Amino acid sequence: MASPSRLNLAEELLLVALDDESGTPLPLPTFSLETALAAAIVMELSLAGRLDSDAESLIVLSATPTGDALLDGVLDRIAGASERRTTAQWLHVLSAPGGPLVELVTQRLVERGILRVEEKRLLWVFRTRVYPPTSGIEEREVKSRVMTLLNNDAIPDTRDTLLIGLLRASGLFEVLLSRPELHRLEPRIDAIAQLEEMNRALAHT
Repeated sequence: MASPSRLNLAEELLLVALDDESGTPLPLPTFSLETALAAAIVMELSLAGRLDSDAESLIVLSATPTGDALLDGVLDRIAGASERRTTAQWLHVLSAPGGPLVELVTQRLVERGILRVEEKRLLWVFRTRVYPPTSGIEEREVKSRVMTLLNNDAIPDTRDTLLIGLLRASGLFEVLLSRPELHRLEPRIDAIAQLEEMNRALAHT
């Protein structure tokens, strides 16, 4: 299936988090990818005008479905909760161990033709599925956009600001950048990420 022109934040994050050659997630701190994916979905719902946040809680502005099954599943869960929670508390809930977020987002990228499914054997016995990119174009575009922003003084738009916050909080910059490059770019990364309250909540989580 041909992919639409725009990927959402969760899809962009997962593309960057997969190793190009093996098709498996890069080595990250435990549950950091799951937490960042949960945050990416919450951010998309905020951009769609469904959620807002303050220091006390994550607020449902509208429970009207977006038409995106992944986003709407999370929206229904938040809207149907019996008590309010902070953004950080919701990120803990949505990224609970054993949750389906990584699998769900991966499957979306497969359905859009951006990733392909391969089966490999571990120790010649155990089968495992890996998800290498079909062409790598989308991943390269995301990385190029991020690096361009980090290497100039332009004010990024809200979506790119949130993406940089996701990459920072998940630990991906530490994996993708050399130590000298990370040291050079860290002030710029922090400055951009701090522009959005949702990024601050994610960093705290």
